[in-house]
Amino acid sequence: MKICVIGAGVLGLGIACELSAAGHAVTVVERERPFAGASRRSFAWINANNKFPSSYHSINAEGIRAHAQLQERLAHTRSEDGETWFHVSGGILADFGGERTATYAKRIADAEAEGYPVRRVAAAELRELEPAIAWPEDLDEALLHPSEGYLDNDVLGEVLQAALAQRGVEIRTAEAVRVESGTAAGDSAAGGGTDGAADGVGGAAGLAGGARVHFSDGSSEAFDRIVVAAGAASRELAAASGLSIPMADLSTASERTHSLLGLTQPADVDLRHVFISDRINVRPRHDGRLWVQVPRVEARVAEGESPELLAEVSAVMEEELERLFGVRVPMETVIFSGRSFPEDGLSIIGFLDEAETVYCAVTHSGMTLAALFAQLTAQELAGEESALLADFRPSRFTEGRTAGGRSTSADDAYFIGKQ
Repeated sequence: MKICVIGAGVLGLGIACELSAAGHAVTVVERERPFAGASRRSFAWINANNKFPSSYHSINAEGIRAHAQLQERLAHTRSEDGETWFHVSGGILADFGGERTATYAKRIADAEAEGYPVRRVAAAELRELEPAIAWPEDLDEALLHPSEGYLDNDVLGEVLQAALAQRGVEIRTAEAVRVESGTAAGDSAAGGGTDGAADGVGGAAGLAGGARVHFSDGSSEAFDRIVVAAGAASRELAAASGLSIPMADLSTASERTHSLLGLTQPADVDLRHVFISDRINVRPRHDGRLWVQVPRVEARVAEGESPELLAEVSAVMEEELERLFGVRVPMETVIFSGRSFPEDGLSIIGFLDEAETVYCAVTHSGMTLAALFAQLTAQELAGEESALLADFRPSRFTEGRTAGGRSTSADDAYFIGKQ
């Protein structure tokens, strides 16, 4: 099949890799440059922690396993520096406040209900696991989630682009402004035929060609399938096409739609795990820098981006880093980052049209789910429907369904856990 993937973030490039590996003729369209958006500015904590309902937890847990598989499959493709990108470091969760007994009990109960690995870690072991952290004397324990880790997202972006280049896949700089659904099987396909029969690659029911992408320069091109993986921009693209991808509107900043993410200068801090807490979230990076979030400043995104805001948040992040490590860690930058956030907080993946020629893949957990969604998108475009995705179809919004019964953890107020 001839397939256009709109969006060259982690989802779009991953999907393009899977489709090209399956023998499809793939074109990737990106209005800026690959990995220029949310995929580059992500904390990239790979986890299924505090994710509800159960079906959402399940796909995130599968997402962790899919990343390990992807890294093994692309072991021959390395970044310029020869780096790998997925690190199963384990995740440490600490509550420094007075409610940690209840916090830990809730976390353990939630994890055990899903079969998600977790254990209590006493203070002495914490100091062995993370000697760089200046653990307070009154913190008697924390939780360890051993299956969690992080992505070096810049390295992953390089590897995916290299893999696509090796397969001759074009990443085209162009702005898709509208898509046109193809015709149902048996109807004539106006505006272009199908390559499916010619190249011997099968497709899902409804393959007839004629799905079309219209670009901002006035040109258009026909494809057998179109995959919309443009993050928050998917909302406007769908609306212009008479389709619906219900994403949160980024025009007004809120904690739901934006975040403040910090990147330190290279630091002599030997952090070994993803560290999540009520005070600060921090994780290592391959070049000696650290990614940082501070929950108590997140509400300030409502003020809008300004140099003054970023400078003040940078100072708070430095303060919390020094409090955590006992040494000064200078910040390099603070990013006012928009989120790819479906209206109900859960992934939207599946066909948008009756003819099954336009498919979408958008999610807030893009880093965790990228490898899995790439695999499943390729399978579904080949006609193999995935039961894992049943709760996350676009049709749930028009049918008034919830995705498996939305449930919320008691500590969402401070816990930044929907990466």
